[in-house]
Amino acid sequence: MTARLDPALEDYLADRPDVVWDDSLDLAAERARERAESLAAPRLAEPAEIRDLVIPGPDGAPGIGARAYRPTDEQNLPATLYLHGGGFVAGGLETHDNAVRLLAEQARTVVVAVDYRLAPEHTYPAAVEDAYAAYLWVLAEAASLGAAPDRVAVAGDSAGGFLATQVAFTAAERGAPPPAFQLLIYPATGGGADSGGGTEPDSAGLRPEDMDWYLSSFLGGFPAERLPPYFPPATAPDPGAQPPTFVLTAELDPLRADGAAYADLLREAGVDARWRDSPGLVHGFLRFMHAVPAARAAAQPAFDALRAALHGPRA
Repeated sequence: MTARLDPALEDYLADRPDVVWDDSLDLAAERARERAESLAAPRLAEPAEIRDLVIPGPDGAPGIGARAYRPTDEQNLPATLYLHGGGFVAGGLETHDNAVRLLAEQARTVVVAVDYRLAPEHTYPAAVEDAYAAYLWVLAEAASLGAAPDRVAVAGDSAGGFLATQVAFTAAERGAPPPAFQLLIYPATGGGADSGGGTEPDSAGLRPEDMDWYLSSFLGGFPAERLPPYFPPATAPDPGAQPPTFVLTAELDPLRADGAAYADLLREAGVDARWRDSPGLVHGFLRFMHAVPAARAAAQPAFDALRAALHGPRA
């Protein structure tokens, strides 16, 4: 049976050609960024406090832009480091502001979103080192955020999901405290061999032919033999030290099989890992939550999983 695009999403995309890939366009960082920034949406949540920050960069690198979201004035909340998607080339604090607002509200967590360095101007491992530096900063500065340093999760969508895995692996490798939980939304984990639900309807989200371009832009010629064994994460030889994980995928996403394979790998290594798929949706559906009920509904189990992990099952 051929999977079908959610009708409300189909109607929405028909009215928004600016968010649909045009095969006549050459892939370029500028076009990818314009596309990521094209979607203005009504706010889905109003946190009690939003504060822009600059986090010290790794090894003398420039400061990292970030934004902290506090859902309430309550103290000693858990904290979540959020890493945005965009193929390592596009995206930022503004493109994911709506999703992060809702995540903070629904999971009842302080969220620190990170404006890590983008390719091709900054190639691997710049984004990974920025993400890890931000994680260490959240651990060290949790009290100033009204958060608890022993309840810090990592989360991300797409390329940001990949970066979240790299934070967890790097923490294990370098002896830092592990994340309390890992939330991965349609992550690029490198473990799938097919699209799962077919690729033709997903021209609105991510095409298979885009992925090599994003990856080559990110790596920028970095020698393959110098990549760590957890790159990509779904082929990591020893993932047993990973934190409890929730993986959310989209049925019509070329990365669907990647997310499913990574959840399987973690479970086989003894990690508490759950995978949930979202019928009728495409890669990047978080940015359609304001207009597509199925996208909003699909995100809720992920928010609930993060909340339960950080607050307990009765939260």
